[in-house]
Amino acid sequence: MKKHFILIVLLLAVNTSNYAQDLMALLDSTSEAPTIYTERTFKSSRLINGYNVETTGKNDLVFCISHRFGPISNGAYEFYGLDQSMIRLGFEYGATDRLSFGIGRSSYEKLIDGYFKYKILRQKSGSKNFPFSLTLQEGIYYKTLKWDNPDLNYPETARLFYVHELFFARKFGDAFSMQVVPVLIHRNMVKTKKEQNLVSAVGIGGVYTLNNWLSISAEYYHLLPGHTADTYSNSLAVGIEIDTGGGHLFQLHFSNSRGMTEKNFIPETNGKWEDGDIALGFNIIRVFNLK
Repeated sequence: MKKHFILIVLLLAVNTSNYAQDLMALLDSTSEAPTIYTERTFKSSRLINGYNVETTGKNDLVFCISHRFGPISNGAYEFYGLDQSMIRLGFEYGATDRLSFGIGRSSYEKLIDGYFKYKILRQKSGSKNFPFSLTLQEGIYYKTLKWDNPDLNYPETARLFYVHELFFARKFGDAFSMQVVPVLIHRNMVKTKKEQNLVSAVGIGGVYTLNNWLSISAEYYHLLPGHTADTYSNSLAVGIEIDTGGGHLFQLHFSNSRGMTEKNFIPETNGKWEDGDIALGFNIIRVFNLK
């Protein structure tokens, strides 16, 4: 009797084990694949002159030093533009992984700028697919440069400018990323009556990664038809990115624009590549984690 009881228990244990294995196999076959979000479409939140789809990570503080020199066509007397230097110092802080705030100050026009960026959509694959990332950026700029004619009673609002941008970006594998950027810029006061207060443009840019530390970048902003487009040039910049590791990125580039904010380099670029109005510039970007 005892032997029969032990045999029954063993048979039940084997059947239970087989049932559990069959159940786990069924669960594995019906479970969805995980959703994978695309990371580091670009290595920083700035492409060259303009920004990109990336927002600063939560609790991260980005410090950016930007330099722009004069046109190479100025010749040896101006040391091929290196005697003429402008600088912008900027900070960007990540409140969340999708929301960041920034502030900066440029020596050009003594401009103070502030902005926020919010990543609305994220590129992802797996159980749920989405082909691109989408980020909104809203900026405000305040010009502190003294008026040419201080005797005139300029309203304080004449110093203000506004920039609205949408970044559509996609990462194509590990090597190549690109973005398209519709832009609206409103200038409360312009230099001449012929210029538009509201200027629209479309930007396109991308980065091709050669290896872990070196990338090639390019950026172009096309002014949509209007008086401003007839007067000024489209901004074009090409360069390289050097990732030295440890949250330190160095961007070196050539551009026909000297401004370091959208208000300057999109609707107010005077230089032309075909005339040799090409200036050297660089951005030094350092990331600090404040967690």
